[in-house]
Amino acid sequence: MSRSGSRGQEGGADAYAYDAFVSYSHAWDKDVAKAFQSALQGFDRPWYRPRSLKLFRDETNLAASPHLWREIERGLTRSRWLVVMASPPAAASPWVRQEIRWWLTHRSADTLLIGWTDGTLVWDSDRASFDWSRTDALPHEEMARAFGQEPRWIDLRWLRGAEQAGADPRLIESMAEFVAPLTGKSKDELIGDHVRQRRRTRHWVQATVTVLTMLFLIAVAGGITALDQRDNARAQTLVAQSRQLVAEASSIRDTQPDLARQLMVEAYRLAPTAEAAGALIDSYAMPRVVHGPGAVRAAAYSSRGLLAVAGDGVRLSDPARGTPPVSVDPVRHPVTAVAFSPDGRLLALGGAHGEVRLLDVTDARSPRTLAVPSAVPGRGQVLVLVLTSGGRLVAMTDKGGLVLDVQDPARPKFLGSLPAAAVAASPRGDLIATRVRGEERLRLWTLSRSARLRPVAAFTALPGGAVGEPRQIAFSPNGRLLAVAGDDSRVSLWDIADPDRPVARPELYAQTRFGVLAVAFSPDATTLAAGDSDGTVGLWDVSDPLRPRSGARLSGHPTAVGGLSFSPDGSTVAAVGVTKSTDIGTDPGTLRLWAVSGSERTSAFATLPTTGIFPPAFSPDGRLLAAGGAPTTLWRIDGTRPPRLMATVDSYAAGGQAAAFGAAGRTLVSGLPVKAWDLTDPAKPRDLAPGTIRTAGAEALSMNPVLPLMATRAAPGGTVQVWDIGARKRPLLLGTLGDALGKGQALAFSPDGALLAAPNREGAVRLWRVARHARPTPVGDIPVARGKATALAFGPSHRTLLVGDESGRLTTWDVSHPGRPVRKGASAWRTGAITGLALHPGGKLAATAGLDGRIRLWDLSTPAHPVEVTSLSGGGLFPFATVDFSPDGGLLAVSGDRGVRLWTVDRTDILRRLCAESPRISPDQWTQYLPDRPYDPPCA
Repeated sequence: MSRSGSRGQEGGADAYAYDAFVSYSHAWDKDVAKAFQSALQGFDRPWYRPRSLKLFRDETNLAASPHLWREIERGLTRSRWLVVMASPPAAASPWVRQEIRWWLTHRSADTLLIGWTDGTLVWDSDRASFDWSRTDALPHEEMARAFGQEPRWIDLRWLRGAEQAGADPRLIESMAEFVAPLTGKSKDELIGDHVRQRRRTRHWVQATVTVLTMLFLIAVAGGITALDQRDNARAQTLVAQSRQLVAEASSIRDTQPDLARQLMVEAYRLAPTAEAAGALIDSYAMPRVVHGPGAVRAAAYSSRGLLAVAGDGVRLSDPARGTPPVSVDPVRHPVTAVAFSPDGRLLALGGAHGEVRLLDVTDARSPRTLAVPSAVPGRGQVLVLVLTSGGRLVAMTDKGGLVLDVQDPARPKFLGSLPAAAVAASPRGDLIATRVRGEERLRLWTLSRSARLRPVAAFTALPGGAVGEPRQIAFSPNGRLLAVAGDDSRVSLWDIADPDRPVARPELYAQTRFGVLAVAFSPDATTLAAGDSDGTVGLWDVSDPLRPRSGARLSGHPTAVGGLSFSPDGSTVAAVGVTKSTDIGTDPGTLRLWAVSGSERTSAFATLPTTGIFPPAFSPDGRLLAAGGAPTTLWRIDGTRPPRLMATVDSYAAGGQAAAFGAAGRTLVSGLPVKAWDLTDPAKPRDLAPGTIRTAGAEALSMNPVLPLMATRAAPGGTVQVWDIGARKRPLLLGTLGDALGKGQALAFSPDGALLAAPNREGAVRLWRVARHARPTPVGDIPVARGKATALAFGPSHRTLLVGDESGRLTTWDVSHPGRPVRKGASAWRTGAITGLALHPGGKLAATAGLDGRIRLWDLSTPAHPVEVTSLSGGGLFPFATVDFSPDGGLLAVSGDRGVRLWTVDRTDILRRLCAESPRISPDQWTQYLPDRPYDPPCA
């Protein structure tokens, strides 16, 4: 039975819940049907109504039901129109065909609308029917006789999704074609209404958005102000706490270094202030506490850098490389003395009851016991062990000693005994010192190969003071000096280059109450360390024994210092703290490692023995360092091990030469005249212009970071030249800029390579435009009001130039427009001219060296106000020093008259090291220093 579909039937309009039923193929038209429904329901809809038309589409209207067709039929019954999305998949769909069949059976074809989405639709006017030979978008069987005349269908083949529906201008006209029959309005009227509604809606939306935006901005402004005030208050509190922790850490850095490390890390975590950053960079100068197996009683370094720490057992480690300690096989008695052979492959242990043990430590990871020789006669506590270059082992106690032949360490041979008066043996084992009981005299004896003693000299070792235990007497490594300490505060030096006639040298005085308990020489015999009963290690420079100079005092040890040992490079002093108690079982001994440079304390992690105060230069990859200059030395810097000397490049001038790496890092260049070396193999530099004759080396040299250009200056006040080094074997002089003031770092290229800054004879800074194959041209001048410019450095951006002057002031300039430089800020004045200047690659940290000998770090986070971060502990003063940062910003190199020193400035690495070197802060310590914060250890 057919139905007309008018609103009057089936009970009127209220009988239809839907304006249209959408029939489509799920396989092809699912997205199109969804977009069609959305567009149709939103057509001509005021903004305040949810929708104008109601459409039935199975995905949005069907609930889960086992009677699917019953639900679809119910939807068809309640719909006034049927919209068929015509496409080949729809024509083949049994569901679409069934829905069309139901509609044509129960309703009229006059209420059926066609939306053509794909395939072919062709009407045959002669037959008054579709041409079914070509039409594939509609089902033939169901619609063959549905229409008596050509129906109107709407082409929707352009609509493939919701994104097109919102942007395609065809949307309005297409939707009007469907809405017109559904609503009974004309198409033109619908389009006009729709446009007006959209315009009205847009105005409403714009007005609403404007009002809401204003309200939102007002709320946000108020919220931001409140948040800023809260955040500023919190930040200020954190900054204050950070600075307080830095101050607390500084006050206990020597007495409680482990706790000080934890406080420094927490201070930086709270707020990375300039004070916290400075404390981190200078933290290498803090003593490192080494815990041994039980109470530490002795320690010694080998020539290979191994450190043996003895107590209830023995542990081996390499502090420079940070290797974990390895325990030696358990020993029966506490170990009281240790010594390495000169080649570092043999380790001797002395025990509390006179026993001696020999171990092979060629492989430090698996030490191996070779022999346990007979005990020292009298079975006294072994106090001193000496392994000589001639293959002898000398062991001494307060009750006697012995001499062993250990050329075959697995089969040691007893050579003879030593008297109880024996107190020291020379490094070569050819001299023995004995004390005369009841007197302040020492005797020197030569020791024959058969261990027979022959007296050679007797002398009053320490007038007015008694000669004490063997640890208070030490031969220098070269055997030329003898240091003797007594129970008072004096240490006497004796020149024993001729053992038959010892010559007294000036006495050294320690500030102690109960005397010096241990003395030791550095490997190069230029520094003497003395440990006293007050827990202090005093250092003296004895490079000239006629004029020894007092150096640093390393204080803060909790107990008396009774044992000392230098690392093989002399950069570390190991100090063993003991008490005078003879009860070994309760000895509270500890071990501390102090970083030193000569007779001074230092925060540098390495000192390179170079000659010449020329600017250090890193290779572009940061793995090589050119240092010195008289001659230039190449060092491998890889961060995993101590720097290693790779090669030496001969100096062609009596005073030395400055050197720098080419932009690719494969060439080392120096002057004057300019000369280059090929560094394809850094261990074997190849001279690219052999035989070049030079009369004077370049004191200053700057390499262009972009172009193959180099600027040089021959001497202070000398001529500045610009060279094209594109042809490495034949550098080309591009121009001479005239005489210039300044020292080693008063030339600088901008990062983009376009500008060169150099001081002129008057001390102002002149900016030059540079290019390949062209003479440099002046483009601007920077006046220096207070003092003449002495050092220059560009920031990471070519717009910033740092100027150091002879008043010690650091000034920042904006040179974006070289012809009109703008001063941005300046630091306070310091004593002495700035001779070295370098800017960290990050642009917020600068390093300066001055005539006052200080190495300063500056925080440039605010260029208008450079803030001094710290003055580095460099092992003395560095007048005329020069500085440079590595390309990755991890290292700072400082070249001075006593070598090149390296600092770690990478704060992440420093924080990691501080945590690794100290135990976690305890809850009680946290409460003491941070009572208002919950326990949250920084190194957890």
